[in-house]
Amino acid sequence: MTELDHPLTVKWLLFGFRGRIGRKSFILAALLLLLVQMALFAYAWRYASPGTEPGQFQINNGGSVLFGFAMIASWLTSAWALVALAVKRLHDLGLPVILGVTLLIPAISTIAWILLAVLPSQQNTNEHGPVPFPRD
Repeated sequence: MTELDHPLTVKWLLFGFRGRIGRKSFILAALLLLLVQMALFAYAWRYASPGTEPGQFQINNGGSVLFGFAMIASWLTSAWALVALAVKRLHDLGLPVILGVTLLIPAISTIAWILLAVLPSQQNTNEHGPVPFPRD
């Protein structure tokens, strides 16, 4: 396979499982997802005020409950996108996708994400497509 069998779109990058992505694309997409989650969390934080007990927070209005459901939906969407990014990165490294299971183990997941972010791409075409950004 020397040609791409998918369009290069944001939808493919974040939600598709075919093809390969390089380190920079992986890091930038993961940072984008982190930024979106932080923005949503900061927005949700304005609905909370300190409760009567230390460590407790009180919800100020009913709109925050709806926003909470929206945050849960965004977390699920982000989880899907992060798995899709990891699968495409594993394709790029020529590693089996089953190694993506390591991303679900809390003690190992941080190390796995760092390795996916720093290991260089294979510089040859593999069964998942051509090199994302070949070196000249």
